[in-house]
Amino acid sequence: MSTPSKPVEIATVADASAAGCDLVRQWLREHNWAVNPEFMEQLQQPEHQAQPLVLLASADSRVVGGLFAETQLAWLRISIMAVDPERRSQGIGAALLAEAERLAIARGCKYVYVDTMEYHAPRFYLAHGFSIAGQISDWDSRGHSKLYLSKQLMGTAGPI
Repeated sequence: MSTPSKPVEIATVADASAAGCDLVRQWLREHNWAVNPEFMEQLQQPEHQAQPLVLLASADSRVVGGLFAETQLAWLRISIMAVDPERRSQGIGAALLAEAERLAIARGCKYVYVDTMEYHAPRFYLAHGFSIAGQISDWDSRGHSKLYLSKQLMGTAGPI
């Protein structure tokens, strides 16, 4: 017969470096290794580590746009893309996206994904072949949705 468990106490800690947090990460790693060892082994290989992909667009020796992303396994993940407000609608964003996709394909990527707020750039991404993969309503607690978009990179095979 098992002994009844004591009630669980929940505590707030300052951040994820607090005592006990490494144990939580260890439990997740152990679980992942148990249920998907092939994937976890693949992630351990140096060639499968996330690689930064950072692009800057310049005109007259001045930065006018940029795209910050990373590639890992078959995916390009765009974190930030922005263009100088005075230079928008001049093809700079499209050129940054095209170059990021070209480099991602060269790195072996098949897909790209990005998240954006509904008031940021969803029309831009939709116009460049992305599809909405998901949405969180009222993400900013002000009634605006966060959108998750993805697409298959041109010249690559496989379903999303």
